[in-house]
Amino acid sequence: MQVVPSQGLIDAAQRAVVERRWNGATRSLAQSAWTPVLAPLVAAGLTSINQPQIDKAGAADDPLDRPLSIPPHDHAVGPMTRARQRRIAAVFAGAQLAGIGAVAAGAGPAKEAWAAGIMVPGGGHLYNRDPARFAATAAAFGLTGVLWFGTGNHVAPPLVWAGSAALAAKRAGGRSKHWKGAPLVIGAAVAATAFELVRERRQQFKEQKVQAAAANELLDVTVPPLRGADRPDVHAIDEMDEIPLALTRRFVDMAFKPLDDWSDWDVIEQFQTAAVRYQVDHMIYTLALQKFTRAPAFRGYQDAAMARLVEKYQQKKVWSYWAYENLWGNLEWDPDPARKQNIMLTGFFALSLGAYQTVTGDFRHQEVGSIEFVWNEKRRYPYSYDTLCASLTSDYLKSPWGLVVCEPNWIFSPCNMRGAAGLRIHDRLHGTHYWDMIKDGYYRGMEQEFVRPDGTLNFYRSARTGIGLASSGFATDLRPTLPHVADRAWTMLRAAYEERDGKLVTPLWGRDKLLDTGNYAFHPLKAYAYLVEEAREVGDDEAADAAWDEVQQRVDMKIDDRGWLTVDGASMAAHLAIARSLNGRKSGWLDLITRGMPDAWVNGPQVESVPYPAVMVSRAVTDGEALDAVLRSTNGGGRFDVELSQLRPNGEYGVTGGTADSVVADGQGRATVEVELNGRRELRLAPRS
Repeated sequence: MQVVPSQGLIDAAQRAVVERRWNGATRSLAQSAWTPVLAPLVAAGLTSINQPQIDKAGAADDPLDRPLSIPPHDHAVGPMTRARQRRIAAVFAGAQLAGIGAVAAGAGPAKEAWAAGIMVPGGGHLYNRDPARFAATAAAFGLTGVLWFGTGNHVAPPLVWAGSAALAAKRAGGRSKHWKGAPLVIGAAVAATAFELVRERRQQFKEQKVQAAAANELLDVTVPPLRGADRPDVHAIDEMDEIPLALTRRFVDMAFKPLDDWSDWDVIEQFQTAAVRYQVDHMIYTLALQKFTRAPAFRGYQDAAMARLVEKYQQKKVWSYWAYENLWGNLEWDPDPARKQNIMLTGFFALSLGAYQTVTGDFRHQEVGSIEFVWNEKRRYPYSYDTLCASLTSDYLKSPWGLVVCEPNWIFSPCNMRGAAGLRIHDRLHGTHYWDMIKDGYYRGMEQEFVRPDGTLNFYRSARTGIGLASSGFATDLRPTLPHVADRAWTMLRAAYEERDGKLVTPLWGRDKLLDTGNYAFHPLKAYAYLVEEAREVGDDEAADAAWDEVQQRVDMKIDDRGWLTVDGASMAAHLAIARSLNGRKSGWLDLITRGMPDAWVNGPQVESVPYPAVMVSRAVTDGEALDAVLRSTNGGGRFDVELSQLRPNGEYGVTGGTADSVVADGQGRATVEVELNGRRELRLAPRS
C-alpha cells in the first residue's frame, strides 16, 4: 500500500511523540479544561509580538502638492490592520485545534462540550444535540455584537460565549447522547468561512484596483478645487431666504429653552449617531457657519444661542454615557469624559468651541473650570478649550495608529476629522502647536490604514481586530486636514452625477432606502444635505442646485406656527445638516477652520442686537467702516430698535433704511437706530466725515 506524503508525516509525528513519551503530556493537555481558553490566548500573545507601528516621520509634508491619483496598493489593508486580522485569525485557529483535540483525546463529555462551546458561541449545545439552545446562544451573541460595535461593550460578548460553553459543560454529564462529530463540523465550518472571507477579500481587492485604475484616468487630469487662485478671499454671501431663517428660528428657540429641556431634540440613545451630543455640536457648527458666511457683523441671538448650547453640552445627559463605555470597554470606572480616548466628545466639542470662539471672539472658555462636567458633588471634572485640546493631543500621540479611538476599540474617521480640525482652530486662535504635534501620525494613519485601494475612505476600523467598512468621502470635513484625499473624494462623487434629458441628476436619484443616521429611519433629507454641502464648499453651484432641487421634490418642507421649518420624518440631525449646507459657500468651512474672521469683520461696526423673534437678521457685513444689514420681521410689522456697537465713539453716521437719516454714537461707540419693518428692510450705516 502506497503511503501518501501527508500520511507519512502524520505517522512520523506520532512515532516521535511516542518515542519521546510526549503522548501522555499531549493527551493531558488536550483533556484539560484550561486548554480551550489558553490556546487562543497563547495564539494571541504570540501574534502580538512585534506588532507594527506606523512610520510618522514626514508623513504630512507638502499636502497641497500631492497628486489626487490613488496610489498603488500592494495589500487590501494597511500593515497594522493586517497584523490585527492575523491575530484574530490565530485566536480562532487556536480555539478550533483545542476543541478538536479535546474530543480526539477523549476528555469526557463535560470537557468536550466546554471545548466545543469555546470553538464558536453555542458550539457546546451542538455537542449536546440541543439545537434550540444553540440558536438562542447565536441570537444572544449577535445582540452582544451589536453592543460591542455600538457601545464598545467588551464584557457582554465573552460573557455570553463563555457562559454558554459553561452551561453546555454542566448539562453534558446528564445527557446520554452526544454528537462527537460536532467539533469536527464546527472546525470545518470555521475553516470554510475563513476561506470564503479570504477569497472574497482577494476578489474585492482585485476589483478595487480596477476601480482605482479607472478613477485615476479622471484624477490624473483633475485640477484640485480651492487651490491657489481658485480659493476666494474670505467673504460673506447673499442674505438668507425664508428656509434657512426658519431653521435658524428653530435652533435658536431650542437653545434658549431650559438647559435640561430636551423636548424638541431626538432622544433615542446616547451611544451612536443619534446621541444628543452630536445634535448640540452640529447646531453650534451650523450657527457658527451661518454667522461666518451670512452675518459676520451681527451678534445678538446667534452668539447667545451658541453660548447657551455650550452650557447645554455640559449637562450630564450629554456626556454620562462615557462612564459606562469606559467601564465595559476599558474595564475602568472613571466617569471623566475627557481624560482619555473619548474623541467622540473631546474632538467634536473642541471643534464646537473653536468655531464659537472664531466667530464671536469670546474666549471665556479658555479658563480652566469654565467647562465643568459634574457627575455628583464629589466627582467634578473642570476643563477648558485648551485642556480639552491637550487631552486630545495626548491621545493622538499615544495611539499606535496615529488616530484616536472613541467607543473603546473603534476608530472612526469622522471623529478624527472633527478632532483634528478643533486642534487646528486652537492653534490659529491661541498660537499653540497641537496640530503640528499630531499631523504626521494623523496623515499616516488615515492614508495607510483608512484609505482603501479604490480611494474611498473607511468609516471605522477596529483597533483590536482590524474589522472595517467603507463609507463616503466626507470631503468638506476632511479638507482642512487631509486636502488631497478630500479633493479625490469630491472628484469621484461629482463624476457620479449624470446628465438625463438635459438635466443634471445626482447619484441619489431613484434611491429609496436612504438612511437617516439621526433617527435610524429611511429618509432622504440628510443624504441630500451632504451633497448640497460638498458642492457648495467647492463652488459647484450646478451640482448643489441639482441636489437641492431633487430633495425639494422628494420631501415636504413647511414652516409651522412657531416659525420653525419642519420636515416630517427627518431627524434633528437632518435638519441641522440641511441648514449647514444652505449656509455654505465656496471654501466656507475651510475658511472657518483655517483663516477665521478678517480684521474688518472683527473691528468694524456691528449689529449688537435686535428684538428677537420679532426681527431676524438675514445678512450683516462690515468693511471695517460701514455696515450693511438686511432685517426681516417674522411676527408682523412695526417700529423696532436695532442696537449697534463698535462705531466710532461720538462719531456721526448716515443711515439708510431707518426712520432717521443719521445717528451719533455715544462715547462707547454704541447707538440705537429705529427701523420701520414689515417684511424685509435693508439697513446701511456709513460714517460721515
